[in-house]
Amino acid sequence: MNKSTLPIVARLQSLQTAARFAPGKERVIADARDRNPLAQLLREANETMLGRSLRFSSEGGPSLTLDVAGRRVLRLSAAIGLAGAEACLNAETLEDENKDDLIKLLQAVAVPRHELRVTSGPIGRGGEGVSVGLPVALLADLLLIELNEDAADDEETAEVVHEAVQEIPDDGIELTGDLLARFTQQLGDTLVASIIVDGDNDGQTSGPEEMVSHLQGFLSDERESLDRQLDLVAAEPGGPICILLGATLVEGHSLVCARSGGAILLGVIEGDGTKVVLLAWNRALR
Repeated sequence: MNKSTLPIVARLQSLQTAARFAPGKERVIADARDRNPLAQLLREANETMLGRSLRFSSEGGPSLTLDVAGRRVLRLSAAIGLAGAEACLNAETLEDENKDDLIKLLQAVAVPRHELRVTSGPIGRGGEGVSVGLPVALLADLLLIELNEDAADDEETAEVVHEAVQEIPDDGIELTGDLLARFTQQLGDTLVASIIVDGDNDGQTSGPEEMVSHLQGFLSDERESLDRQLDLVAAEPGGPICILLGATLVEGHSLVCARSGGAILLGVIEGDGTKVVLLAWNRALR
């Protein structure tokens, strides 16, 4: 499938999915089995073109209300049971300086293993000027969330992973060192640039200096957020995990992130890299 059609397909499939409602006419957008309810929250906001007020509530208690228009979060109009909401509540319109505070609030209301619900109503204040506010796509990028991902994609990915693990080739390469070291050895020349922070190989880099500098800057700014996102997909908090990120430093390349024993590797992979990374990671785990 052409990647440009994914947003359209995802939206059509969402229309075909039967809605489920909780008491009080709140629509359930993520249940307790959903490993990343924050993704469902952002996708809900990203579907909103006309100005609407979206109230997101967790069965755990906290809730927040966002004024959304044109796939932008214009303002935070209410927050219940959430600490540190004052700065966003006091902002007439959310700006770049508010994004970190807003992200913390979104993470606090979209908690894994808790049902997440939404209700929609008229926007509180004018939402005609959609050039203001924070783009949902920007928040998704900062949180490493793919807005166009859907359940069908997840099932397809799981099947690809299962098949690839069964077909890991024994190419005769003798792998040495810890898990991240074995992973980089298996990737070989497809790993264009990389950096490892923490662990036995802290500070180890490869590839062009400019690329490495960008990777280092990203880790310096986003390490805490990155660890939280990795925990959403890892078998256990702090556990070993490898993911491909939805961003590139160079057109036609991919970003890979792997964690093991508290150390993190961030690298640039030649091409799409999905199958190469999958095979390399699973062979390194052996």
